[in-house]
Amino acid sequence: MAIAVVVFLVSQGREYADQWASIFSFVVTALVASAAMIGWLRQRAKSRGDLGTLDVAEPGADAVVACAERLAANVEQVWKSEELRQRLLDPEPLPVTWRTVGPPVSDHWRVIGGKDMPIDLDGSLDDIYHMVHTKLPRTRLVALGEPGAGKTSLVMRFALAGLAAREQADPVPVILRLSTWTPSNQPVIGWIYARLVEDYDYNSAEPLPLDRLLLILDGLDEMPAPEREQALIQINAAFSARHPLVLTSRTAEYLATIESHRADVLTAAAAIELKPLDAAAIRDYLTITTKPARLPEWSNVFAELTANPDGELARGLSTPLALSLARVAYAERAADPDHLLTFTTRRDLEAHLLAELVPALYSGSVGHRGRGPSGYPSRSGRSSVREQPSLAWRADAAHRWLSFLARHFGRRGISWPGLIDVVPPWVYGVLLGLLAGLCAGTAFGVAAGSAGGALLGTAMAMATFAYVVAREPREPPLTSGALSWIAILALFAVVLGLLTMGADLRAGQAVVIALGAALWLQVTLSRGLIAVQVGLLDMTVVHTAVTRPSVSPYTLTLAALVTILAVSVLSASRLRFFLARAMLATSGRLPWRVATFLKDGHRRGALRQVGDLYYFRHDLLRKQLAHKK
Repeated sequence: MAIAVVVFLVSQGREYADQWASIFSFVVTALVASAAMIGWLRQRAKSRGDLGTLDVAEPGADAVVACAERLAANVEQVWKSEELRQRLLDPEPLPVTWRTVGPPVSDHWRVIGGKDMPIDLDGSLDDIYHMVHTKLPRTRLVALGEPGAGKTSLVMRFALAGLAAREQADPVPVILRLSTWTPSNQPVIGWIYARLVEDYDYNSAEPLPLDRLLLILDGLDEMPAPEREQALIQINAAFSARHPLVLTSRTAEYLATIESHRADVLTAAAAIELKPLDAAAIRDYLTITTKPARLPEWSNVFAELTANPDGELARGLSTPLALSLARVAYAERAADPDHLLTFTTRRDLEAHLLAELVPALYSGSVGHRGRGPSGYPSRSGRSSVREQPSLAWRADAAHRWLSFLARHFGRRGISWPGLIDVVPPWVYGVLLGLLAGLCAGTAFGVAAGSAGGALLGTAMAMATFAYVVAREPREPPLTSGALSWIAILALFAVVLGLLTMGADLRAGQAVVIALGAALWLQVTLSRGLIAVQVGLLDMTVVHTAVTRPSVSPYTLTLAALVTILAVSVLSASRLRFFLARAMLATSGRLPWRVATFLKDGHRRGALRQVGDLYYFRHDLLRKQLAHKK
């Protein structure tokens, strides 16, 4: 754009150049600002699910079928891999069972099944899909349980069984983590499509109707209390009683939510509550997951379970999470199981098992019978999926790094780009501002003289610093706030004053150029840092060509192109991520190879992966790690 403008101005002669410069600056700036604003509004509407029928065409039947098949394949790949890593079927399924919970926790039986008679929903893990589809006409269920009771494992098995039995016309079961949703900021429909893109690589350009989705909303309890109420309200409002839907939550949090004045039970949904494992099931599971030669070492533990089936040991191992942790820490290591008998309360035993998980997963002694899918040994000694060997991280270092991730991300999904938050905005602003100003000042100093280069470099540095400090990359644009309009008016006044005092321009021309600068700031606040940098360069090229005809327009254009290339590289998010990696590695909070550490943590079983995001194996593990320095 600058090249075309400069060549045209030169061809018109000095007497008309300043007039054409004013016209070009205003027209081009207005067009770019309008296009950027329209693009921002459309992107904002799409991310919030507010587009309606604006650009979502009704897809044809063949397109719907093809899109559903691709989504089903992606969902199955994600959760089949996770099931193997968690070894839910190795060597046998965890003995998860549940009991039926009726009204007032569930909806009225007549709404659920069409009659006033209760429906017996009791069953075990392998029965979940068959039970829901044969006993519940509306395929709507709420699964409750205490922490670690196996709710996520239950819906994982349900989704995979549904995918295995799915016909072409059946909806695709998709598991979505409710902790990634903020109902007060995003409608439920927009959130669903956003998660399909993030978690399952769903192509949003090919819209899949919601009635082709069997929604499995996992972890209502992981939302703040006010958000839980708003979530239930939105879900009941957005989906009819005939839409298939499964919801999981801890029992206490769900009861507190539906007992509030605003929220109601999930419409037309039955409810089940996962039961604690009994002593016999605990003993049987530990028996089949322990190497036969080591079974005598468990004699005291098994004797205690038999003698006191309701004791603290049995209660401490009564959840699938605790039982799987005991398997990793004691059944598959050389550790003495009698240590489990030293804990006098259930809470102390659970805390101990959680604390032992990371040392067990990152211990060099793990792996005596062959590594399983999650990076630690399989009971059978054979791996069900191909895995790369786990890296040799020190257990204490891995614990420190995981603790940092637990504190930094909380319940949010872990991703290495998310680590840029550790760099304070002012640090990034100072560094990026200095680099951008140096590039612009040097290039234009060579082309148009040191004075012009110094002025542009200073302006570039100040604009870059102000933008980075004023607005975090992930926060909503500032265009709707009073602060942005104050900044725009201030920039207009400053530019107008400078042009009136320091340039041979008429008042009208100075107003047009100042207005262009203000519009470029508007573009910046809505679309990004590079917009204002390119705007400053464009106006500098035009203004210099008009006021200093002795300067070659080609030299000016080359200086602009060099600066644009340099500041584009410097403005990239990878620069801030590089700074974050350097700060974290230097302080010992994370290793330099962050992405490799996350992948290896997933292989070992400390983390689980959904799409490009990682989550801790269980929220209880995250909470414990977050409190460890």
